[in-house]
Amino acid sequence: MKRRAFTLGRVAIGIAASAGLGWLVVRGLDWSLVIESFRQLSLSLAALAVAVFMGASYLRALRWRVLFVNGEVTANRLFLIQNIGIGLNNVVPVRVASEAAQLAILSFRDRVSPSVSLATLGMERVLDVVASSLILAIAFFFVPEMEQFSLYVWGALGFAAVCIALVRLLAWGSAGMAWIGRVPFLAAFSMAVKDLERERARLAAAMAMTVGYWLLVGITAWLLAGAIDLSITPTTATMVIMGTIFFATAVPGAPSAIGTFEFAVVYVLGVFGVGRESAFGFAIITHAVFFLPPTLMAAVFLPREGIGSLGRLRDVMSARVQETA
Repeated sequence: MKRRAFTLGRVAIGIAASAGLGWLVVRGLDWSLVIESFRQLSLSLAALAVAVFMGASYLRALRWRVLFVNGEVTANRLFLIQNIGIGLNNVVPVRVASEAAQLAILSFRDRVSPSVSLATLGMERVLDVVASSLILAIAFFFVPEMEQFSLYVWGALGFAAVCIALVRLLAWGSAGMAWIGRVPFLAAFSMAVKDLERERARLAAAMAMTVGYWLLVGITAWLLAGAIDLSITPTTATMVIMGTIFFATAVPGAPSAIGTFEFAVVYVLGVFGVGRESAFGFAIITHAVFFLPPTLMAAVFLPREGIGSLGRLRDVMSARVQETA
């Protein structure tokens, strides 16, 4: 009962935050200018942006494949699983639905050990944090407007350092902490992290793919800006979309980050001197391109994976964890 009340409380806070931030964005907008930005949308550039974004998503799946030391799953399969998880996360108020769905599918359908899957997913998140923090840090020294975000940049670098330290601690803990060995799943997870941490060539390749992924995401945003005749540089587009994604995932919000995504885009573009109407039109189009493809993939393919509800997702994960233990 307490857990249910806590979950409902989180959902209520997220919806309230999205509604409040969304209201701040739309308040006082000149809707005729917003509509005009939609009317001049270049469908060819928008289609190219979608293609680049899907290419970035596939590169992300290739990175995940590299992190499987024993090569249990193909890149094509991981591309599907990854988008199913992201799409599910877009429509449910619980932000961990993405990782839970990916773990459940890998365990239930592909018979991959939950500890190995969790280790690769965790390493993916660490690589994302490190790569994006480095990109932000480099931009901080070359883009004057980034000085206003100095606190966030240093915070991101500090968080990246903490993530790296945790990986080293887990790798060391598989041999240096006796109590970990008494918990079968935790011991298997720690050993999986240690195996990954020793694969320096794999980690270097995965890091390069992570940087490439974020740069392609920035190019996607830049192409969408060009599609509505919004004159911003590729660097600005990359900074805007990275900052928006981090804000939208860190702050409680409604499903698909409705409201919080638009608020972040309009705010950051405002720092770069872009008007609110143009920024809002860009936010709506970018939101659709980044959120619709994985959401549609989840709607089509998730039921085929034998997981048609959150209750089924919980049951599958509980069963696989018990088998591992």
